[in-house]
Amino acid sequence: MTMKRLSLACGFLAFALLFTLTGAAAAPVGKVTRLEGRVDVLKTSQKVVKNVSLGDSVDVGDIYRAKTNSRAEITFFNKNILRIAPATRVQISEYSDDGTRSNQIMKLERGRVEARSGEEFIKKVSSFAEGNKFEVHTPNAVAGIRGSGMAVGYAQMVTGLFFSTGKGYFYNPNSVDRKVVNVTAGFVSFVVGASGSPSRPVQGNASYVGGAGAAPGAGGAIGNGGTGTTGGTGATGLNTEVASLTSVVNTGYTFTPPPVIPNVFVGSVESLSGTYHDPLETVNISLNNVKFYGPTATGTPQSWKADSVSGTYSSVGEGSSFQGVALSGGGMTANLILTNEVDTGKDSGNWTASITSGNAPEGVGTCKSAFTFSGTASGTWSGALVGTTHQGTISGIADGVVPSVLTQEPVAAPNTVVGTMDFFGSVGTTTWMQVELNNVKFYGSSATAKPQIWQAGSVSGTSSAGALPSFVNVDVPLHSGANTAVFTIYSADGANWKASVSNGNAPSGVGGYTGAMTFSGSANGTYTSTTLNGAASGKVK
Repeated sequence: MTMKRLSLACGFLAFALLFTLTGAAAAPVGKVTRLEGRVDVLKTSQKVVKNVSLGDSVDVGDIYRAKTNSRAEITFFNKNILRIAPATRVQISEYSDDGTRSNQIMKLERGRVEARSGEEFIKKVSSFAEGNKFEVHTPNAVAGIRGSGMAVGYAQMVTGLFFSTGKGYFYNPNSVDRKVVNVTAGFVSFVVGASGSPSRPVQGNASYVGGAGAAPGAGGAIGNGGTGTTGGTGATGLNTEVASLTSVVNTGYTFTPPPVIPNVFVGSVESLSGTYHDPLETVNISLNNVKFYGPTATGTPQSWKADSVSGTYSSVGEGSSFQGVALSGGGMTANLILTNEVDTGKDSGNWTASITSGNAPEGVGTCKSAFTFSGTASGTWSGALVGTTHQGTISGIADGVVPSVLTQEPVAAPNTVVGTMDFFGSVGTTTWMQVELNNVKFYGSSATAKPQIWQAGSVSGTSSAGALPSFVNVDVPLHSGANTAVFTIYSADGANWKASVSNGNAPSGVGGYTGAMTFSGSANGTYTSTTLNGAASGKVK
């Protein structure tokens, strides 16, 4: 070949290579093949997020966010699959596949994903393992597939890895030793902290790596079609071969590693209990027979588990103001902080919580060294309306790790009066009704904090003779200076009435709190031909 032809050929190859690289950067790398609920995406060329639709193209740089009870699946053109669980944020960071080598990196910022490799990728890894990678990166770990499927979860500087089938590797690029741990099917490993190394893999399942639910079709977690253990067809119609992916037990993205093997009992405390009380509500809760386990009987524990969680509650007014409670017992302290909103105005429901700031200054059992601990708790509550008070019971489970990977101050009970108002309003002329909410006290954690709840000293009113039932579902505007609310009777049966208090607005706050606030609540009481009396309470939004 002449030098001129060689030069032309090289120029053409350079142009073709440039075109391929720039074209690859802009070309889609996969599609959204399954979708449930609300999932949005931020494209690299856009400044606002948009809702994801089934069949949408996937590009390098895309950041996907799955909301609560929402899931998505992405199938890449090399047949690798990424399943996104609820409450997850993940970025498609890198993708390249030239037919010989495949390079794929997902950046998990919170939540949980499941990654499954296609047959083409497995063949490439078999022939050239180091030149092909399918990895999930978190702020403190790298998890990679050598073949088949894995689940990766991240929260609170803890990364958990579980392999459902096949095998892979796990390491922390920020650790001193950069130790690489090989993980095989049926085993889990964890990286705790910014510089921690992967733990020794032990047997477990997908529930140990956190998450609010499996991705579409995984173990039949969606719908009733799946088997829950060997995959199956969920409501999305997806058939999957990923085995041993059960519906996860943790509703928040915190981690509950299995006890370190050997699982030696170190000591226990009879209970960690506490009482929360404010003007509207009382909650008693207890973690019962809290047992600590470690590698030896005298060494520092590495895990803990309560036999049960039990308690009672009593609340009046609208919903619940309970957010958490300080626990103590056996020389130990901890905080239980709710991670979901509980409405005890209903007959039953579910609750989840973090156990934070656990402290055992004198150790436990045969371990005399101080240690910290944290974990998760969850369960159910149920009750009934007794008069004007909701009363019921609490039950559940709790477990966690030593040392603590979570810290949080206890939630202060909103039992300090921040300020007081008196509301008055009337409606009608010939036929009329007047309503007063007297001595309405707003409570917070301190005299200057934003109030969380409110309670009226009493509700009183007058009406033209026999007129009160005719004002059912009629709004009565209330005012207290520049502060306003709406009082609406929705039931007047015989001698009893029930009402809502809505659209409460205090633009300048109340008492020691000078910020704007809104509030709402409920009221009830009795009435005669010309008078009404009762009580009212509620929450500050």
